[in-house]
Amino acid sequence: MLDHLLNPTVKDATQFIGRYKSSRVIVIYGQVEATYSGRAAAQLRLMPRLIITKPDGVLMVHEGYREKPVIWNPPGSQLFVSVDGDVLVLRSIRYSPREYVTIRIHKVYMVSSMEIGLTEDFKVIGTEKDVVDAIMANPSLVEDGFKVLSREYETMVGSIDILGEDKLGNLVVVEVKRGEASPEAVHQLKRYVEYIKGKNPGRGVRGILVATGISTSAYRYLKDYGLEFRRYTHANIINYT
Repeated sequence: MLDHLLNPTVKDATQFIGRYKSSRVIVIYGQVEATYSGRAAAQLRLMPRLIITKPDGVLMVHEGYREKPVIWNPPGSQLFVSVDGDVLVLRSIRYSPREYVTIRIHKVYMVSSMEIGLTEDFKVIGTEKDVVDAIMANPSLVEDGFKVLSREYETMVGSIDILGEDKLGNLVVVEVKRGEASPEAVHQLKRYVEYIKGKNPGRGVRGILVATGISTSAYRYLKDYGLEFRRYTHANIINYT
């Protein structure tokens, strides 16, 4: 459901926002100035901006660039709508901690209200924990015959994501990284492997870095140190998280 007004009067825009602010997402485009006060302070001079309000109390002021809003208040804030002469005033109050956003709209070019759904079971797949969980559930994601011995194995040089054993009885240190592995990830794995070798003299120890990719410089270090790389995709792990 979508309703909108083009170039509304201040009175019409005020009534429109008041009618829908508790039940719909509202988008306003106009000549906007704004102030924020609370844990800090900020002021925006008059210029065209986009304002978004949501039924949960979210308020955002966007400009033509940048990913994030320049001023905002989070869920749980309360929105008040009023008129000051020919100016539409939005005041958002967050009560804990106290934060105030005051928006003065000198000209409303467009105001829209829309019903937008909510994905209640939304889940981000691909964190390091997700990958480790997937390997714990299906160790063959590392390689056939791989067996997990310990998760988050604590050492003097840090916590190893997974310590396991291959089908030949070698110990295997598995370090998981989200996204592309960097040289630092390789150096970290090398430290873990050296530590495990020192604690297990005479036993073979391998190191495997698991990530979605690896940089060229990191791959050079990996080969120089005699370590290995396994690439994962979100499709590999989605059935195990």
